[in-house]
Amino acid sequence: PTSTRVMAFLLQTCRSFCRPVTDINDAEQDLVEVQAENVPVASASDQEKDAGSAPGPLDGRPFGLEEEHRICPISGLSTLQGACPFAKPKAKAKDGGKKQKVSLSLDFKWEQGDALVSISVCAHHTEAFAALELPDSASKEDIKRQYRALSLKHHPDKNQDKLEEATEQFQRIKDAYQKVKDTDGELAFPWDQHPEKQTVVTGDEAISLFAKVGMEACEEHHFKGLQLRHLVRTSAEVKVLKFETEKDEGRITECRLEALCLDSKNFVNHLVKVYRRDAWEYREAEDT
Repeated sequence: PTSTRVMAFLLQTCRSFCRPVTDINDAEQDLVEVQAENVPVASASDQEKDAGSAPGPLDGRPFGLEEEHRICPISGLSTLQGACPFAKPKAKAKDGGKKQKVSLSLDFKWEQGDALVSISVCAHHTEAFAALELPDSASKEDIKRQYRALSLKHHPDKNQDKLEEATEQFQRIKDAYQKVKDTDGELAFPWDQHPEKQTVVTGDEAISLFAKVGMEACEEHHFKGLQLRHLVRTSAEVKVLKFETEKDEGRITECRLEALCLDSKNFVNHLVKVYRRDAWEYREAEDT
């Protein structure tokens, strides 16, 4: 079918541009599973040839730009952090071979009549808020005020008796501020405020839950759906809040999921929001 040939072309283009996956661990195995059936996969010799070939003038990047800085022409993501769902960058030597975790930013939706499905994904800087001793609902002013207070408290010049410890803590506070200084409460995850709505599931269980609510949007935006699936599946734990409401005498039903994906081997923590609105009269008209 035409769709299969198109998918094959996209995968081959991505594979030839980005660094091929030469070692797939258990956490990354799902990338192979989500590829379309009957899509031809490059042979080992082709992958070695792609990995070892020198960059040419038409490889889609300026001269002198390192391999890890390339942008995948298919997924539109930088391979600097391994964000491309079909490519894995080589670990940098300065990190001691440690893999750098990925941060995603996704925002996509599906609409038909009054029906709507929308999905947003963004990094949740859990450790940064903890370092600043602030909740994730903190405003920009709260973050700036706390940063100044902690910087003064832990400044090495004021802690000469424990200089090494103070220097490390001061740097930790500084790094945390750089990550969250532009946020203004939008990363709030109201877990403690809704104990009756709380559910803690594994990554695989969360995929099934998200699929029921956000299926149409993931089908229409296939590659973004793949990235979301990989993020959720590799998370060791997913905290989910589920809200359901009815409007207009039951004609409109709404379902909203807010989830925090934690402790992934490949990704930083992420906040995922899935919203679904169904218009039942529209569905009945379409069925008839």
